[in-house]
Amino acid sequence: MAHGRWKRGAVGLGLVVAAAGAWGWANRADLGARYAARQLTRAATDDERAAWAAKLIDHGDAARASVVGFVSTGSPEVRAAVVPAVEKQLTERPDDDGSAAALADALLDAFPGCDAGGQESVVALLPALLKRIGPAGAAKCRVVTAAGLKLPSPAARLGAIRAAMHPLVKLRADVVPLLAAVEPEVRRAALFAVGPATDDDQVIGDEELFRWLHDADADVRRGCQDALASRGRTDTDIRLGRRLTNPDAAERLDLLLDLRSDDDVADPEPWLERLARDADPGVRAGAARVAAELAAERRQALPPWVPRLAEADPEPTVRRIAAYYCATLSRTDGAVRPAGGP
Repeated sequence: MAHGRWKRGAVGLGLVVAAAGAWGWANRADLGARYAARQLTRAATDDERAAWAAKLIDHGDAARASVVGFVSTGSPEVRAAVVPAVEKQLTERPDDDGSAAALADALLDAFPGCDAGGQESVVALLPALLKRIGPAGAAKCRVVTAAGLKLPSPAARLGAIRAAMHPLVKLRADVVPLLAAVEPEVRRAALFAVGPATDDDQVIGDEELFRWLHDADADVRRGCQDALASRGRTDTDIRLGRRLTNPDAAERLDLLLDLRSDDDVADPEPWLERLARDADPGVRAGAARVAAELAAERRQALPPWVPRLAEADPEPTVRRIAAYYCATLSRTDGAVRPAGGP
C-alpha cells in the first residue's frame, strides 16, 4: 500500500517537474529577459550595466517592454546603458528584422509618456528609428521630430535636425529657428539642413543666409559660404552679401560708396534696394542718393523703391532726401530684381 502511494507520488512529482521544465523551455526568452532586466537594475558599474543592457536587448520581443520602460522612465544610469544598445540593434540588425521594427514603433508610441530624459533619448534615437519605420510610421516620426527640435538638450535637437531632413519627415522649415541656437554645433547642423541647394523647395532665402557669414563660429561661416555657392552664388555675390549684412552701419555705408564705383558689379540696383531697407536711416538715405546718381549717370529711370522711401520711410530726413531725388528725376514703375540677379 505504502509502496503504491510512493510510486504514485513519484509519478506525480515527475509530471510536475516535466510540466515545469516544459513551461520553462517555452518561456525561456521571457525568463531570460526578466533576469537580464533585474541584473541591469542591480549592476553597480557602467561596464556591468552596458553588458546587461546588451544581453537584455538580445532577447528581442521578450525584452521589448523592459527596454521601452528603461528608455522612457528609467534611471539616468540605466538609460545611459540601454540607449546605445537600442541604437546598435536598430542600425545593425538586418533590414527585414521584425523585432527591431516593432521596438522602433513601440518607442515612438511611448514618446508622449516619457519623462524629460526619456523624450530626449527617443529624439536622439530618431535617425536610427527612421531606418526601421516605413511610410505608415512617418506621422509618428514627424510628431516626435517637431517636439525634439524644441527640446533643451543639444543632442536631442541634433537628432531631430537629422530626422527633419529625412524624406519621410520633411520638416526642414521647422529647423530654420535653430539657426539662432546658442550652441554652434546646433547652428552648424541647422545650416547644413536648410542651407545647401536641394531638389526640395528652399525654406530660407539666399539673402536671409547672408547674416550667417558673420557667425561667431568659423565652421558656421564656412558652411554658410559653401551653402550659398551651392545655390549658384558667385564670389562677388557672397562678398557683397557679407558686407550687406555687416553689423557695423559704417561698413554698410562704405558698401554704398563701392557700389557707386565698383565696375565688378554690373547691376548694383538690387543691392541698393536691400540697403534701402536697412535699419539705419543714414544707410537708407545713402541708398536713395546713390541710386539716383547712378540713374542720372546711366540715363535710366529712377528705381520705384526711391519714391516709396519718399512716401513711407519712418524717418523724416530719409523721406526728404528721397523726395528731392524724385523731384529731379523721372519716376517709372518696375519690379525689383533679386540681389545678384539679372
